[in-house]
Amino acid sequence: MMKIALDYKKIFSLFLITCSMAVHAQPNLAASAVATADTAHRDYPAAAAIDGDKADWTGWGIPTVDNGEPLLGVQRWDMYSGKGTTQGQELGYLPGEQGFLKPEEWHDRAPFFCRRTADVDWVQHPADAGPLWFNYPFDQSLLREAMDQEIDFATEAGVDFFIFNGPTRTLYANGWELHNNLDAYLNNTREDKTKFVFALYGHDAIDYGRTKVNLMLDEIIAYMQLPSWQKVKGNRPLVPVLWPLQFETMLASQESSEERMTLSEFVDLIRSRVMAAGLENPYIVAQEINRSYQHASTFQAAGFDAFTDYQGGYGGTEATRDQGPSYASATQALIQTYESSFLGSMPFIPPMPIAMYAWPRATSSVYYHYREPLAGDLADRIKLTFEFLKSHPKQCDAQVVFSYSWNEHSEGGWLCPTMGASPDYIPLTTQLDEVTAALKSIR
Repeated sequence: MMKIALDYKKIFSLFLITCSMAVHAQPNLAASAVATADTAHRDYPAAAAIDGDKADWTGWGIPTVDNGEPLLGVQRWDMYSGKGTTQGQELGYLPGEQGFLKPEEWHDRAPFFCRRTADVDWVQHPADAGPLWFNYPFDQSLLREAMDQEIDFATEAGVDFFIFNGPTRTLYANGWELHNNLDAYLNNTREDKTKFVFALYGHDAIDYGRTKVNLMLDEIIAYMQLPSWQKVKGNRPLVPVLWPLQFETMLASQESSEERMTLSEFVDLIRSRVMAAGLENPYIVAQEINRSYQHASTFQAAGFDAFTDYQGGYGGTEATRDQGPSYASATQALIQTYESSFLGSMPFIPPMPIAMYAWPRATSSVYYHYREPLAGDLADRIKLTFEFLKSHPKQCDAQVVFSYSWNEHSEGGWLCPTMGASPDYIPLTTQLDEVTAALKSIR
């Protein structure tokens, strides 16, 4: 696995130069920032969409049809861009929020691009700055540099695609700051890079009606026409829908009859709009956080193609720290849950968590978890999950696994390399190395 060091001082110097130029060039910086955020996701070759014309992808070199091998997709919840939850909730660099990774015992979970604040001498830190730093003040070029390296790590490990989560910029100009990494991904020009999808995000704060659904689809269907959007079953766009039951509730509760929709109408609208854009019939996946199988009949009646979990946290128990089940026993419980609860009349995508050890977020001395993996445990989980996948080609007809996750560092589910020791900060890739070896052994 490659080891990369970010040249932060060089990037920060360029950032200061850029800011200086911007101050002289932009009389209204606030308006400019909103405009930049609202258009950043369009910085790729224009997909000549609805009329069926072909976009010019010369030089991108990314195939649109998978090779028939089982696929691994990893969830992304992008809380480490430098904006949004990065500084307060996650790193604790700025005071006032939880600072889940702020205690010394959790510093080894910080993503590889983070640094100890004491080593970042080119930034004037707030007096009350916490011990971990990344990208404060925010610099998009630094995020792009970090994201380019994430893409390299994932691609070389054999991760097939990222599953980005968050609201579209057509709904919120700032994308709740969950969109910044997707913008950086879209600007990456590596031709064989890990592909992506962007889940339809059913957070109940958005209060979806038909109009908002269409605004969301405007952006997402444009992405689907990129050659880097993941396809399954030949050339069908893969379309995860996060929190479909919340979509159902919001759409049913709209006051205007023109805005109200049933869950079936919602799925039909997705399908018809994707196909009207000249794409093949999308493979639409209902995805709750856990126990999606309890609603399989609802999803099937609504017209979804399959269901899955975002997390799939089976096999743990409420216990004091490190008194939960072993990782190996949780793996057996996961496979048994596929067999006892997921198998049925409707296809599904097996959810495979990397871990379930969210002690940085624990609110009491007893917390749901199983223990962290020993050497070889993660490889065994991957092999057993893919064996199950291959042995159930009808029930798992897309031949895809969704994994929780790439970068849920404070929750315990991550593959993204973590921060190495000062002063060299060589990324630690132990978990990703194990995944790389396991994927090579089964493909």
